[in-house]
Order: sequence, then C-alpha cells, then structure tokens
Amino acid sequence: MGLSIKLFVEKDGKYILGTGRIGLLKSIPQLGSLRQAAQQLGMSYRWAWGRLNTAETELGIPLLSRNVNTGKNRSMSLTPEGEAIVKWFEETEREVNECLARMEKQMPEPLKKALAKDSGADGG
Repeated sequence: MGLSIKLFVEKDGKYILGTGRIGLLKSIPQLGSLRQAAQQLGMSYRWAWGRLNTAETELGIPLLSRNVNTGKNRSMSLTPEGEAIVKWFEETEREVNECLARMEKQMPEPLKKALAKDSGADGG
C-alpha cells in the first residue's frame, strides 16, 4: 500500500533521463566504464550506450567524458554537467519521495482500508 511516482526528465515529449539512466551515470565513475556499469545493472551495453548517447544529443551537452588512453586504460567519467545533473536528480527524487510520504500519511481512511483489504491484487 502506498503512493509511488517515477521521475523522468522529458524534452519535447521525449524521455531523456530517469532512474535507470541516472543509475548508469552514477555507476560509471565507480566502475570506470559504461560496459561494466551496464553489466552491473543488468542492461546490455548497446542499450545503455544508445540511451545515454540519445540523452546527450537531446540535451546538447556531454554527460560523459571518454578518457581515451592507450591499451586497457581507457575509462569514462562524468562531465561536470553530468555530475550536476545526477546530483540534481537525486535531490529532486528525495524531495518528491518525502512529499509522497507526507501525503500518504494524509490518505483518507476509506482509501487506506480499501488498499489494505486486497493488498495482493494489482489495482493500478
């Protein structure tokens, strides 16, 4: 039982960023590569690369810095813009969830009872 919401950034009706893509962006600096971040999150590299490339194109700003060195030392990191966007998204998501928690406490009793009655069904 409860309220939930998914936060997305859209531009001209197109999905640009959400929790999945933000999760990728957060994992890249820790793991050093998009391939490892995608693998850790259970995504294909091709899907992850395509979505982040689309986000960069649509926003018109680079989110990732491709540190190209020779051999196996190639790595990725976030650009300052990417870091700022991740930080903003996380703060926004936290505030939205705090608001939802407050609103859930104010839920009318008939709704609480109805939700508790059949908690195993997906009522959408």
